[in-house]
Amino acid sequence: MSFLEKILVELEQIKTLRQLERYLIQFSELSHIDWCCLMVHSCNTVYMGDAPEEVKQQLTLAVLKQVNQCCKPSWSGADEFSKAIFPQTSLLVPIMATRPDHACLMLGFAKQSIEPKLAQKLAWFWQVIASYIYNTYRRITDDGVVVDFQLTPREVECVHWAAQGKTSWEISKILGITERTVNFHLSNSMQKTGSCNRQQLVRNCMNIL
Repeated sequence: MSFLEKILVELEQIKTLRQLERYLIQFSELSHIDWCCLMVHSCNTVYMGDAPEEVKQQLTLAVLKQVNQCCKPSWSGADEFSKAIFPQTSLLVPIMATRPDHACLMLGFAKQSIEPKLAQKLAWFWQVIASYIYNTYRRITDDGVVVDFQLTPREVECVHWAAQGKTSWEISKILGITERTVNFHLSNSMQKTGSCNRQQLVRNCMNIL
């Protein structure tokens, strides 16, 4: 069984978003990869993997749309556009996502100097894998599979009161925190569960409330 075939078999066995994130993080155990991360933007942005925070901050929705228009992997250092995004030798692989999604796979490489021919081969290889990773993400979220995630105690409290129909202001008064803090915890919970709104967040968290 080839490495690609092995990956496809393993992706088919993944049932939850948490399993998918753990699987992507495992790619960093390969000798030449520092980190791997899937980014999907729909009504909010979801990161699956372990990309550095500075990369996440640089990769805005506007940049992601520009990358997807290129329709081919962008290798750091190849042009001014990619140099502005990546702090190290990295690869940004656009994914042909279903609307309204915008998606890409990001990889950081340990070796700072990679020959152009090798870079081209890596780009082609990961472009194939990226589409299967995204399809796995969509399969999990579209099928409504119970999401395996971990919320902090405070996040659980905020989601609990949101499920009771309380507004952020009302939750802040109940918990003795600011309304901004409530929105912060709810936003984090939405990102962890891949939820687009509070209604979906409550549905995804029914098993822990």
